[in-house]
Amino acid sequence: MNNEFIVCKHCGYDTNPITATQCLKCGQKLDVPVKNINMDTKLKPKSLGDWLFTPWMIWLGCGLLFVLVSGSIYSLFSSSSSVNNPNGVGVVNSDGSNQNIPPDVKLYNSMKDVPNVPEGTFNYGGGSSFAALTAQGLHEAMTAAHPNFKLRYTEPRDGKPGGKKGVSMVIDGQLSLTLYAASLSEEQYKKAKERGFGLKQVPVALDALVVFTHRDISIPGLSVDQLQDIYEGKITNWKQVGGPNLPIVPFTRDPKASNVLNELLGKDIDQLSPSIQIVRDYTEGIRKVSSTPGGISFGGNALIMGQQTIRPLAIAKANSQEYVQPFIDNGKQMNTAALRDSSYPLARRRFIVYRLDGTIDQLAGEAYVNMLLSKEGQQIVEKAGLVPLR
Repeated sequence: MNNEFIVCKHCGYDTNPITATQCLKCGQKLDVPVKNINMDTKLKPKSLGDWLFTPWMIWLGCGLLFVLVSGSIYSLFSSSSSVNNPNGVGVVNSDGSNQNIPPDVKLYNSMKDVPNVPEGTFNYGGGSSFAALTAQGLHEAMTAAHPNFKLRYTEPRDGKPGGKKGVSMVIDGQLSLTLYAASLSEEQYKKAKERGFGLKQVPVALDALVVFTHRDISIPGLSVDQLQDIYEGKITNWKQVGGPNLPIVPFTRDPKASNVLNELLGKDIDQLSPSIQIVRDYTEGIRKVSSTPGGISFGGNALIMGQQTIRPLAIAKANSQEYVQPFIDNGKQMNTAALRDSSYPLARRRFIVYRLDGTIDQLAGEAYVNMLLSKEGQQIVEKAGLVPLR
């Protein structure tokens, strides 16, 4: 049998047409074979398109598409977040763990372990808490670990130092780094970007704004709302908050140089008490308040703790009377627990700010941060009256 004829099994006649049902010679019924499959009708191998459009491949493709889209959305929001707040600055953890520190910052045990410390003399300035840190030997320890890394304090030309002024000086190239007590603003990021570089801020410690008065002002404390009303001129006499019948005389640092008044008011400054008097720094503020009946001021705890000529006040959240003391042990120690669990309402983080410009100033800022966040550096932070992050 071939592809064109059928062989009769009865008589052997082998030229019966493929379409025949009976033998043309003997008339017997033919066994019709299964029709051979022509080469044209053979199954063809599946193409790439056939494989792609199988159900399981469609489900797999949908899954991959979902992963890609999700990743893109995550990257978009992550990029936006890093532009607005590149250091992940957020709420202080209740346990005070080093999760406050950005994950890209490597932690060391000693200052000497820190690599890539540049050589030269680098300018720093801005935040007043530098004074407390340097008084405890921070910069001496840095230079002892890296003898060719030297630091020089630099004041602004107008003689009005402060964290806000320090950031401006970093942007202007006058400082390699500064100490700041607030998150950088969009305006500050924008100014840096206009000059072709970025800014980096890394948290290095916790501290608190401490409100203090003349020693004769005997009240259990003030709420945050009352403080804001005092500095906005809505409360003008101590009698209004349970104190003596005495005019309130508020002192503060220059809002153009320091961010401290913005921190207290928690908003843009649009109305200030006409009674406010501007002081150059916390030292002058302490002196003014101690010599002015009815005086009040506030500032970072490191320079206020232990002062005997003024009276630190307990502070309550919003308009409550749940007062929390900033200091314990007769004013000798910071109320660390209250800062870490945020029960003290004026807790804050301190940052080192430097430029991201690929220059030696960036290396200096990174080295300074790494040394300050080393275990050795954090021990000095604690001695200076601040709360370490690790």
